[in-house]
Amino acid sequence: MIVGACGHKAVLVITRTVEGTSTSVARKRVELSCGLPENHPGKHRDEVHGEEWEKKRGGTGTRDSDRPTILRHEDET
Repeated sequence: MIVGACGHKAVLVITRTVEGTSTSVARKRVELSCGLPENHPGKHRDEVHGEEWEKKRGGTGTRDSDRPTILRHEDET
Protein backbone atom coordinates (compact mmCIF):
# COMPACT_ATOMS: atom_id res chain seq x y z
CA MET A 1 0.00 0.00 0.00
CA ILE A 2 1.34 3.44 -0.90
CA VAL A 3 1.65 6.35 1.53
CA GLY A 4 -1.61 8.30 1.48
CA ALA A 5 -3.45 5.26 0.12
CA CYS A 6 -7.18 4.82 0.61
CA GLY A 7 -6.76 1.73 2.83
CA HIS A 8 -10.43 0.67 2.48
CA LYS A 9 -10.65 -3.06 3.20
CA ALA A 10 -12.77 -5.98 2.03
CA VAL A 11 -12.74 -9.77 2.34
CA LEU A 12 -12.79 -12.11 -0.66
CA VAL A 13 -14.17 -15.60 0.00
CA ILE A 14 -13.65 -18.19 -2.74
CA THR A 15 -16.01 -21.15 -2.56
CA ARG A 16 -16.17 -24.55 -4.24
CA THR A 17 -18.88 -27.18 -4.62
CA VAL A 18 -18.73 -30.39 -2.59
CA GLU A 19 -18.95 -33.19 -5.14
CA GLY A 20 -22.26 -35.07 -5.09
CA THR A 21 -24.06 -32.34 -3.12
CA SER A 22 -25.54 -28.89 -3.68
CA THR A 23 -23.32 -27.53 -0.90
CA SER A 24 -20.61 -24.90 -1.37
CA VAL A 25 -17.77 -24.48 1.13
CA ALA A 26 -15.16 -21.78 1.54
CA ARG A 27 -11.88 -22.80 -0.05
CA LYS A 28 -9.90 -19.61 0.50
CA ARG A 29 -10.24 -16.28 2.36
CA VAL A 30 -8.26 -13.24 1.20
CA GLU A 31 -7.93 -9.88 2.96
CA LEU A 32 -8.09 -7.06 0.40
CA SER A 33 -6.84 -3.50 0.83
CA CYS A 34 -7.35 -0.59 -1.57
CA GLY A 35 -4.04 0.86 -2.69
CA LEU A 36 -5.49 3.79 -4.65
CA PRO A 37 -4.93 7.36 -3.39
CA GLU A 38 -7.18 8.67 -0.61
CA ASN A 39 -10.56 10.08 -1.76
CA HIS A 40 -10.24 8.46 -5.21
CA PRO A 41 -13.32 8.28 -7.45
CA GLY A 42 -14.98 4.98 -8.34
CA LYS A 43 -14.45 1.47 -7.06
CA HIS A 44 -11.78 0.39 -4.59
CA ARG A 45 -8.97 -1.75 -6.01
CA ASP A 46 -6.48 -4.20 -4.55
CA GLU A 47 -3.68 -4.31 -7.14
CA VAL A 48 -1.93 -7.27 -5.50
CA HIS A 49 -4.96 -9.57 -5.83
CA GLY A 50 -6.53 -7.92 -8.89
CA GLU A 51 -9.90 -7.32 -7.20
CA GLU A 52 -12.29 -4.35 -7.24
CA TRP A 53 -15.27 -3.62 -4.97
CA GLU A 54 -17.79 -0.94 -4.06
CA LYS A 55 -17.73 0.82 -0.70
CA LYS A 56 -20.19 -0.66 1.79
CA ARG A 57 -22.97 1.89 2.27
CA GLY A 58 -22.42 3.92 5.44
CA GLY A 59 -19.17 2.15 6.29
CA THR A 60 -15.59 3.34 6.39
CA GLY A 61 -14.12 0.00 5.38
CA THR A 62 -11.48 0.28 8.08
CA ARG A 63 -13.32 -1.65 10.84
CA ASP A 64 -14.08 -5.38 10.56
CA SER A 65 -17.84 -4.72 10.70
CA ASP A 66 -17.57 -2.25 7.78
CA ARG A 67 -15.67 -4.55 5.45
CA PRO A 68 -17.66 -5.82 2.49
CA THR A 69 -17.48 -9.54 1.76
CA ILE A 70 -17.04 -10.56 -1.86
CA LEU A 71 -18.05 -14.12 -2.74
CA ARG A 72 -16.63 -15.89 -5.78
CA HIS A 73 -17.43 -19.47 -6.72
CA GLU A 74 -14.65 -21.44 -8.42
CA ASP A 75 -14.99 -25.17 -8.97
CA GLU A 76 -11.72 -27.02 -9.22
CA THR A 77 -11.14 -28.56 -12.62
